[in-house]
Amino acid sequence: MVRYQQDLQAKLRQRFRKTMTATDGSASYEVRQAVEWIEGQAVLRAILASAALTEPDLDADAFHQSFDGMRGFLTWPSRTEDGRATLVWDLMKRLAAADTSGNGEDLSLHYGSGVGFSERSPTVMWRMFAEQVIQPLIDFLDERVGDQSSVLFVMERYVHIVERFDRAQLYAAFEADKPNGEEVYNRNLQRFLFQDSGYVTHAKARSASGEADLGGELDTDDPLICEGKLFDSRGKTYLARGVHQVIKYAHDYNKSVAYLVVFNMTDKLLQFPTDGSAGDWPPYVELAGVRVYFVGVRAFPGPTASRPERPPQ
Repeated sequence: MVRYQQDLQAKLRQRFRKTMTATDGSASYEVRQAVEWIEGQAVLRAILASAALTEPDLDADAFHQSFDGMRGFLTWPSRTEDGRATLVWDLMKRLAAADTSGNGEDLSLHYGSGVGFSERSPTVMWRMFAEQVIQPLIDFLDERVGDQSSVLFVMERYVHIVERFDRAQLYAAFEADKPNGEEVYNRNLQRFLFQDSGYVTHAKARSASGEADLGGELDTDDPLICEGKLFDSRGKTYLARGVHQVIKYAHDYNKSVAYLVVFNMTDKLLQFPTDGSAGDWPPYVELAGVRVYFVGVRAFPGPTASRPERPPQ
């Protein structure tokens, strides 16, 4: 999983180098190739979809039009890195679409037009455009692959460890303290997140919406919103409450991503709804500006699972 993450980051940087070193005649083609490659990476699609939720009122059309006669003085209308990435991604998709239709658009000429830029070649202006406009998106994705997506890698490791090694032990602890059974699993998750990857979590961290079971780094600028819920005789209604809770916590801390870890206490496979592509793990829904990932864990003792629960959609 770590190797996959590193490989993705290396391929992302390689893709940008091809775009950066393109000549004037091949620039739009390289942008289209980059866009098609990014759209084929589930992790990158998820990061960009999450980023788009941060500043939903950004005017991408106005930003695109602002390049006409910009004279190299770039002004970002976004307030956040997520918003800036969203604007650049929109620009790249427009350039890719124009190349596909045969009506290639060279924003670098608009960007670099004006006094002091006329003596520069189109290729030089393109490279200046790529460095100042496209590179912030690549840097953003590179950083998020190492940060945000790593949470998913950690969650997947946790599912494997519980299902393969700790399931019977945790269930026995649950049976011995059923009134606090959910806390048995939440404490185990909290401990793992800290020991495995240094995510500092605070059980029962208070927020404006109540008490989260697990809230990582809540005293920092980048909180991890994560709650564990049991799926038992209380059924789907109880899980729905969990979804509502993590969305409220995400709003409290101005976050657009949350994680609901579902400990399946039955012998049935769970089937989660998803707004993502079939086969993507974990499934997720996007509600009220928050992407909620469902991380299913087979917690009921039984045959050892060979992989995390990834129910058919």
